[in-house]
Amino acid sequence: MKVLLLVAFCLFHTISGTIDRTWWRNTTLYQVLLPSFMDGNGDGFGDLKGLISKLDHFVDLGIETVLITPHYPSPNMNNAGYDITNYTDVNRLSGTMQDFDDLMREMKKRGLKLIIDMVINHSGDQHPWFINSVNRVEPYTDYYVWKDAKGFDINRNPIPPNNWQALYGGSIWKWNTKRQQFYLHQFIEQMPDLNLRNNLVLDEFKKIFEFWANKGVAGFRLDAAEHFVEDDQLRNEPFINLSTQILRGRNDLSNIFTQFLWESVEVIHEFRTFIDSLTEKIGDFERILIPETHSQRKELYEYYGSKNHNIAHFPFNFWLTYTNRYENAYYYKNLIEGYLNCLPEGAVANWNSENHDIPRRAEVFNEEYEFILTSMVLLLPGISFTYYGQELGLAGWHFPGREQTMEAFRLPMQWDDTTNAGFSNNSRPYLPVSLNYNQINVKKQKADENSHYNKVKKMISLRKTNVFKYGEFKSYAVSHWVYSFTRKWENELYVMIFNLGDGTEFVDLHQSIGNLPNVMVIELASRNSDYKTGNEIQINQKLKLQPHVALVLHPKKN
Repeated sequence: MKVLLLVAFCLFHTISGTIDRTWWRNTTLYQVLLPSFMDGNGDGFGDLKGLISKLDHFVDLGIETVLITPHYPSPNMNNAGYDITNYTDVNRLSGTMQDFDDLMREMKKRGLKLIIDMVINHSGDQHPWFINSVNRVEPYTDYYVWKDAKGFDINRNPIPPNNWQALYGGSIWKWNTKRQQFYLHQFIEQMPDLNLRNNLVLDEFKKIFEFWANKGVAGFRLDAAEHFVEDDQLRNEPFINLSTQILRGRNDLSNIFTQFLWESVEVIHEFRTFIDSLTEKIGDFERILIPETHSQRKELYEYYGSKNHNIAHFPFNFWLTYTNRYENAYYYKNLIEGYLNCLPEGAVANWNSENHDIPRRAEVFNEEYEFILTSMVLLLPGISFTYYGQELGLAGWHFPGREQTMEAFRLPMQWDDTTNAGFSNNSRPYLPVSLNYNQINVKKQKADENSHYNKVKKMISLRKTNVFKYGEFKSYAVSHWVYSFTRKWENELYVMIFNLGDGTEFVDLHQSIGNLPNVMVIELASRNSDYKTGNEIQINQKLKLQPHVALVLHPKKN
């Protein structure tokens, strides 16, 4: 099926008045892990002042939109700050509300937009809402998911309502001795789930959305959207292995009653209706909702909604984060075409290969394969996400004997070769800087025209052209290991080629793709290739591709 992605003419909205409704449809988005990006006050933690000091980095790279991880008060920074105690304030480690206002002012000067993380599924257990709910203080009594014990064992210990399991291990239920009931927590017990069937809770978040939108925030990442609502009948999860029915953790259960329920999607629809009204009320540009959902199934498309029933502007597409370096060209062809071909009419695609929840690709695979994935993310149709440091090809730990952990892909950004890689002047930053910062840093790569950074910068500049914004997309398995796709708009044509295999490949592009001009020019080549920008390629001859090489070609101009 031929895919034509004319995202500028998306059918979900009509362009009217002075409201900019198109800014997000091809945006290049950059995710900042705030504690690890830049320390602006010398306490060893990245913060808003540090982010402000590096805004010109985004301008130089060509980034248009920045997503920051939670900046709200979080007493224990549990699970990277997702145990929130106030949704309309700033964590002391991140700075002050004045810092946030300064950030918005400086971003506006540079034409940048900000997306913030909205954690709707749960709060921290020290949030006043939860404390009042424990004490049955109205109207907070039912702000969280509370259930009675199923009974008591012979030692008078309460028995959970069912067999549901938390994502991080153990029962999803935690007994509260004061209230004498269980509360539900999809994640850790310090993060109780909010009751999103309660309209009062939805109204609280509408006020929060409006608070940040009035400050100029352009959109909201909806954390853990697939977990918003659970089965109201509290039915036990069926076992995946019906013959053994051994419960060791969440993966032994089907999770059909705790994940991807349709009611969770309808919660987003409720917020979307409100966000759309905010857009009309404020009147400058469209505010957007981006739910985080990890589905590779039909549920992903449900988050788009339809022309007459808008839900999200787009849900995160994590399909490229699930790949490994042993997948062949047919795998990528089927994965990419499968996603694009099933998008609802007028919907916008989006791509990412790294984020704060998974190990960095350069560490898991290698630097060359990471560049292949980054190239796909930036040059496929739609919206791209770049994780901080991905523009440098950062890996994880570079310490002898150190194992890959969550912290490994959250290490401080490497700005230069000074102390602590220029991240902080504190002698002990909250996480150690990788030992490779002398070789891999922003300053050094900016000065090297053949660097990872400058190649990413070049691809981001290509994204801004009509051929990559609106161009026709076609996909090819040139050989078992060589994958290719083309982008075409009017008389402009680009050909992307990736050797996914561990061996050298010789491919006939004229035979496998066809209708190519006789001479093409290398627009961009990965550093491990035999080619340089400007090299001419004879299409009637076989093209030699070193292992894990990425190339971008365009026709020779007369």
